[in-house]
Amino acid sequence: MFCTGKYYDTTKAAAETGIGNDVFKVVVTLYDITNSTKDIVTIVNVGDQIKTKVFNPQDPKNEGMDKVSYTITFPNLAVEDGEAYKVCTVSAENLKMKCQAGKNSPLNRPEFVDVKVSP
Repeated sequence: MFCTGKYYDTTKAAAETGIGNDVFKVVVTLYDITNSTKDIVTIVNVGDQIKTKVFNPQDPKNEGMDKVSYTITFPNLAVEDGEAYKVCTVSAENLKMKCQAGKNSPLNRPEFVDVKVSP
């Protein structure tokens, strides 16, 4: 007796390998920016890597903006499905740190984090 059929590989791969265009990305949107908003440092951590970005409201290209988005990338870093990452912001106004934790989605797309800037 012989059986015939198809073989399907169901091996689960990492969501992002960190190689080529397959890079872990976090899109951080700062919103509710006002005229009184001071400098804001955004910190993104995944694994043993940290990236930072500074929002300067006095920069002429930021004038009048009530929100801004940054894409933070981590090339050459393999990030598994469900692996934790953290996004923190610190305002120069009060030096208080606000953090949000997330987990890497199994979908091959950036992670999105929205941060309300005003109190």
